[in-house]
Amino acid sequence: MAGHPDPPAATAGQVARRTRTRGLIVAAATALFAARGVTSTSIDDIADRAGIAKGSVYYNFGSKAGLVEAVLSEHTHLLDEMLEESTRGLTGDARRAAVVTVLLRAVQDHSDAARVMVAEMFRTERSWRESTQQWRAIIHLRLVDDFLAERPDGSQALASAQAAAITGAALTAGLDWLAFNPDEPFERVRDAVLASLGLPVRG
Repeated sequence: MAGHPDPPAATAGQVARRTRTRGLIVAAATALFAARGVTSTSIDDIADRAGIAKGSVYYNFGSKAGLVEAVLSEHTHLLDEMLEESTRGLTGDARRAAVVTVLLRAVQDHSDAARVMVAEMFRTERSWRESTQQWRAIIHLRLVDDFLAERPDGSQALASAQAAAITGAALTAGLDWLAFNPDEPFERVRDAVLASLGLPVRG
């Protein structure tokens, strides 16, 4: 007995429309998650904000948890690319300064996503915990090994704590800057944060 024929492949136009729809949904979800929190944001809220039917959210992401995963994954991928480009070939304080600079720039350029990440980072009961841990890991990857190379007798736990201190300082300072002193130039904020951490300030 002949099997069912394969469904026709999506056309370029259909792929483009779906990509655009997914982008609208992710953007709407990111803004609402940042403003209200994940728990207080419904699929109806997201669909209304994106200007699409509620069913389209489920069609593209399956569930609210799937959409949260997509938001986190998109920002993780973007931050990973920024860090890779900025830290390549650097070690020691120069590498740490580059990480701080990237985190501040990410907060400035993608403030909603950064707020969602920070808010969800320590919510270990969430089904998307692995995604937030991946975001943390790509930052720590650039710092922990460097600390251990400088201090061979140091422990992984202490190196991780040092990495967390730098990460926390940069993210907190960045979010504070945008909330309370948004007119302050990026360079002045960056230099102030670097100086407070004892890292080289760019001329």
